[in-house]
Amino acid sequence: MVFYTRRVILIIVLATIPYFFFGERGKADPRPKIAEMNESQKNNLDRIEKYLDGIVSLRAKFVQVSSNGEISNGMFWLKKPGFFKFQYAPPSQILIIGDGTFLSYIDNEIEEIRHMFISSTPLGFLANKKVSLQENMVVSKVENALATLRYTFRKRSEPKGGAITLVFSDKPLKIRKWIVIDAKGIETEVTFSDLETGIDIKNTIFEIPRKFFVNDRDE
Repeated sequence: MVFYTRRVILIIVLATIPYFFFGERGKADPRPKIAEMNESQKNNLDRIEKYLDGIVSLRAKFVQVSSNGEISNGMFWLKKPGFFKFQYAPPSQILIIGDGTFLSYIDNEIEEIRHMFISSTPLGFLANKKVSLQENMVVSKVENALATLRYTFRKRSEPKGGAITLVFSDKPLKIRKWIVIDAKGIETEVTFSDLETGIDIKNTIFEIPRKFFVNDRDE
């Protein structure tokens, strides 16, 4: 069971990344479209972009639920530009760390680490010093209510690729969750609680454990 949970976390957090940004023919939504937004929806999108752009640091609890039934939770930290961390609660020993350039998937139980560029991940836009949702993405769906704003985005260059939905509460505006669909059609929802912004977060929070440095391990 531990192995299965570890594998699902890796698939959910990392395997969704190339799908969202590059697409996968034959497995994408066959009916992609660009939403026609009214003036109010456009104004709300501008507000969301300004809100995300204004976040310098963030800390929150998260619960991650996939459509295959897997559930996990933990803590999330963000510090611009480029730094973020998902620390999964025990018994999981998974860490996901962005250090400004690379995203590192760390499994302390089996002492394994994998890397990829932050810029190629769905989290890249959130960790950027300047957030610009509309520059490289298009809005394919809008679901706004009195107290909730939901915008679904697709890569502008790959409108048939995967999608990411950002969900916000309103008045005051605050991010609540994101939902990503992976290459196998698994939907993953990450919901935040106890969210704090503008807090002091030390850079040491985002350091990779020393045991994963080659020189240290060879001593």
